[in-house]
Amino acid sequence: MHTSDAPDDLHIPESILTGLLAEDSVGYETLRRMASVSHYNQWIFEELAPFAGSRILEVGCGIGNMTAYFLNCELLVAIDRLQASVLLTQRRYQDWPNLHVRRGDISDPSLPAQLVHYDIDTALCINVLEHIEDDVEALGHIWQILRPGGRLLLLVPAGPYMYGTLDGALGHFRRYDRPQLRKTVELAGFQLVQMRYMNLAGIPGWWMNSRMLKRRLLPEEQLRWFNRLAPFFIRSERWLRHVWDIPAGQSLLCIAQKKA
Repeated sequence: MHTSDAPDDLHIPESILTGLLAEDSVGYETLRRMASVSHYNQWIFEELAPFAGSRILEVGCGIGNMTAYFLNCELLVAIDRLQASVLLTQRRYQDWPNLHVRRGDISDPSLPAQLVHYDIDTALCINVLEHIEDDVEALGHIWQILRPGGRLLLLVPAGPYMYGTLDGALGHFRRYDRPQLRKTVELAGFQLVQMRYMNLAGIPGWWMNSRMLKRRLLPEEQLRWFNRLAPFFIRSERWLRHVWDIPAGQSLLCIAQKKA
């Protein structure tokens, strides 16, 4: 698997930028800013990579921030419901013949039939499920696409108590806790392998910006400081995990499997 940082300079053509801003201006700007937190993105990859197979579906690729980390697999199929995102991701990684980027909405009941021939063994769904009103249906479509024994690698925002203006601006229907996410995954037909909270250090910043200051975007300077301090936070959380079942975090990471 790829382990270097994703590209920082997106070189977005004016036509694609116009499309991104027209379709989802807050979402695009958030993704652009999150491209700069390279240590955090690398951390997500390192947590998920041990469970990833060789034929991967990325659900909701956005502008390709996480796509780069999984490019060395045999096949990577990246989908997004926004055409401008598809065009940008295609442009960013046009030199990778194993990458297939196409428009697709995981809520669409016709999508599984369009993708099942790829023989997918791993589905990535990173900060996407919270945007979908019927999350059980969406996961059910992923279940249909996966081969028997295939795995779902899921990352979602955690802590319903943290839901605020940032979530609303991004179109989040919810933030999850463990029982809610377990129920959602199992109702979709998956068998839970493991679930844990992630990014304990991110709670104060999200709470302050979303609940207290009522912001719609995370400030870029805060994200720069978070990225500088992230290696310390990551080491600390990994150490804590050996001695304590960490009961909270900004995100929930879930690994689930389609029974063979």
